[in-house]
Amino acid sequence: MRKTLKLILLGMLVVAAAFSCGSCNREEIHYGIVEKGQELVIGGNVKISAYNSAGEEGKMSIRALASAFESAYPDATVSVDISITDQASTANRIASGDIGDVFFFWEEDTYSYAVSNNAIMNLTQYLRPLGIDIGNIYSGTMDLGRINGNIYMVARDHTHVMLYYNRDALVSAGLSDPPKGWTWDDFKNYCEKLTVVVDNGNYEQVGARIDFDSAPNIIAVLQGWGGKWFDTVNKKIDLTSENVVKGVGEVIGLMEKGYIVPVGGTSEMNGKYSNVLNNRVKTVFTSGVFPGLASTCKEFESYGVDWNVCDWFAYPVHSVGAGATGFGVYNRTKNPDTAAALALFFYTEEGQRAYNGQIGGSVPNVRSLALDSFWRVGGKEDTNYDAFVSYPDCDVVGKFECVVPPEIAQVLKSQITSVFSNHFSGKASYTDTLAKIEEQCNQKWKVIFG
Repeated sequence: MRKTLKLILLGMLVVAAAFSCGSCNREEIHYGIVEKGQELVIGGNVKISAYNSAGEEGKMSIRALASAFESAYPDATVSVDISITDQASTANRIASGDIGDVFFFWEEDTYSYAVSNNAIMNLTQYLRPLGIDIGNIYSGTMDLGRINGNIYMVARDHTHVMLYYNRDALVSAGLSDPPKGWTWDDFKNYCEKLTVVVDNGNYEQVGARIDFDSAPNIIAVLQGWGGKWFDTVNKKIDLTSENVVKGVGEVIGLMEKGYIVPVGGTSEMNGKYSNVLNNRVKTVFTSGVFPGLASTCKEFESYGVDWNVCDWFAYPVHSVGAGATGFGVYNRTKNPDTAAALALFFYTEEGQRAYNGQIGGSVPNVRSLALDSFWRVGGKEDTNYDAFVSYPDCDVVGKFECVVPPEIAQVLKSQITSVFSNHFSGKASYTDTLAKIEEQCNQKWKVIFG
């Protein structure tokens, strides 16, 4: 254990040293300050470093965005670099200075790059001179890139969770398609009627399978009954208040009844679900996001069943988990105005049409494009695409790292599964585990901030 801890600390020191040494002999840091009345200089060349695992479709998207930007700003050119491989390589490239003026990163790294390592530029003061209407941007995904109210990461798209479902199973149970605005109680009723148990106690069909230990799903639960699970002003985590506990208890209660597949269930429990696990048809509702639409469509068709998508059910306090990766501006860029304009181009209709209008694109993050047809592809003729843009004002940030410091987020991420596994194994009740996690987080927060 001590050896492992030493290795972790050594790794952290190496990364910190890399960031420190990498800053030598570089451009001065730009803080995104735009004086009142200052005219932006948008021209010259900037490089954008993009993620390389999106395949040819992803390459089409970033190149289309670069081309559209050059059309909008004729004095500027964009060099496209599609070579970012993972989070570690991105950190190393930032540390060495070998990164684009604008570069792709994961939303959970925003705090680290903006605060801990001071590597990306605050883009807030560029909004007005560039004519960016943030009221036209979905707040759930925009907030993923905010630190202390300022924008550091610009989301590529709008991604919130929704549900895929086996439509034939609903017809067999005498149920209609889930209506717009259906609630948690409605969902529970559907799951009860859709769950089928055979004579030996095993499940032949289950209402749903949802990973409630994943951040976008569990955060919505923590807030869905009015819970206030974090407080960045007083620097504390609260997982034991009545409203937080109520939400988690509701989810566990549905698992205990067997209407949804348990998260963290014992081997004995999981054995009863052997007929339905990893079967899209027999777990009637499954959580998903738009980027999985085409592959899910093929999977359903391979089973020969009808299917569709629907809104995420409304908790008493309507909360839907949202997430999105995006781009930021390297704060040692030689061309800050042009780099800022390129990053924020993702928050324009032109940028979204270019980037998400390609094969493999996603849901535009601009509200005014919600009903446009260019992104509504990948499903079938009657696919309910409205589910991907429903109730956007109910979206909540679906990443722990985007609302609390990374050290606190790491505790939550590593421990949240134990809330379920401890409960179902009889090791500890979910309330006791929530209390233990809360204590760990608050002790760490005291250490970090004294």
